[in-house]
Amino acid sequence: MSAKRALAGLVIAALLTSCSKEASISFEKRAEAAASMDPKIVKAQNDFGLHLHRQLMQEETDKNVFISPASVSMALAMTFNGSAGETKQAMAKTLGWEGLQSEEINSGYKTLKSLLEQSGRGIQLDIANSLWLRKGKPLHKQFQETNRTYYGAEVTELDFNNSKAHETINNWVKKKTKDKIPSILSKPLSPDDYLVLVNAIYFKGNWKDEFSPSLTKEADFKLNQGSVKKVQMMTRTGTYEYLQEKGFQAIRLPYGEGQMDMLVILPDESSSLASLHEQLWSDASRWQQPFKPSMGEIRLPKFKLEYGKTLDEALQSLGMQIAYDSTKADFSAMAPVPPRLFIGEVMHKTFLEVNEQGTEAAAATSVSVKATSAEPPKERFTMNVDRPFFIAIEDRQTGAWLFTGSIYNP
Repeated sequence: MSAKRALAGLVIAALLTSCSKEASISFEKRAEAAASMDPKIVKAQNDFGLHLHRQLMQEETDKNVFISPASVSMALAMTFNGSAGETKQAMAKTLGWEGLQSEEINSGYKTLKSLLEQSGRGIQLDIANSLWLRKGKPLHKQFQETNRTYYGAEVTELDFNNSKAHETINNWVKKKTKDKIPSILSKPLSPDDYLVLVNAIYFKGNWKDEFSPSLTKEADFKLNQGSVKKVQMMTRTGTYEYLQEKGFQAIRLPYGEGQMDMLVILPDESSSLASLHEQLWSDASRWQQPFKPSMGEIRLPKFKLEYGKTLDEALQSLGMQIAYDSTKADFSAMAPVPPRLFIGEVMHKTFLEVNEQGTEAAAATSVSVKATSAEPPKERFTMNVDRPFFIAIEDRQTGAWLFTGSIYNP
C-alpha cells in the first residue's frame, strides 16, 4: 500500500475516532472522511454491481430484481482472502480488483464499512459479517485474523452434522437484519460443506422531507405487457436534484441530512426500462454526478418487495468459473490442503419497503465453501413513476451504491 493511501487511511481513522457507531457524526465530518478515502473500492463495487444486475436481468426478464452490491462484494471479499493462484486472479478480475493488493482491498472495505455505519442523523445502517466453520476442521489463522480485523467477522465453530445447524446461521441473519430476512439457507448443511461466510446489511432511512400520507392516493401503474395494476401513489412537491434528458427522467430523494439518497430513474413512456438498462450498463457515471436543483412534483409508488436468488450462474458467467471447479479451485490460503476447497453456492436475499416516512432495506449474502471428498429553473417538472423504473440507494459522500434494482411490478 502506498504511503499516500496509508496517510489517507490515518486521516479517515482520526476523523472517525471521536465518533462511536452509536454517536451521531456530523454531515461535514463524514463528508471530509469520505473525500479522503481511496475511491477504487467504491468504483469496483459499483461496477461489479451493475455487471451482476445486467447478468441477473438476462435471467429474470421483466421481473423485479433488487440486489445489494455492497453485501455481495463484502461476502466475496472475505472469501477472496482465502484464495490463491488462478482462483485469486479470476475473482479479482470479476470483482474489479485487478492491480490492487489484498491489503488495499481489505483496508478499503474497512474504511468504507466504518463510514457507512456512521451515517449520521436520520439514517441507520448496520453491517455484520460472520464465518461459520465445520466443527473440528482447520482454518488458517491468518485467514481468520484478516477477516476479523478488516471486516469485524465473528468466527464460530458449528456442528454441521446437526440437522438444525443451518437454523443457527439463519437466526443470526434474522437478528442482524431486524427480522426482514428470516433465513438465508433453505436446507440443512451437507456433508461436504466446510465453511459458510455471511454478510448482512440493514438500512433504515427517513426522508429528509417526508411524503404526507393524506396525499397518498390509489393510482394506475402500467405493467410491461400492457396491463395495469392499482398502487398506492405517494405525492410530494419540493426542490430536488433532477435530470431530464432524451429517453428518461432521474431524481434524487435524500434521506437524513442528504448524506444518502434514493436515485430513481424513469424511462419515458415512448421508451422502456430495457432501453434504459443499456444506457445505464454502458456508462453509469452520468447518473453518479450531481443533478441541477429543480422544483417540481414527484409521484412514487408505496411498495414492499422481497428478492432472493442463487448467484452462481451469474458469477460464473462473469468470470468466476474456476472458483466453483472442485478440481481446479485454489483456496489454499483459507485452510490446509487437503481437502481441496471450492465455492458451492452464493445465495443472496434482499428486502425493500418504501413508504411516506422513508425506506427500510436489508440484504444478506452467504458463500458456502465446500470440500471435495444550483439555481432552480423557472419551469417546474412533473415525474410520475407509474411504469417500470430503476432505483439505487446510494451514499452521496462515498459514492457507494448500497442497493440497486429494477422494479417492474411494485
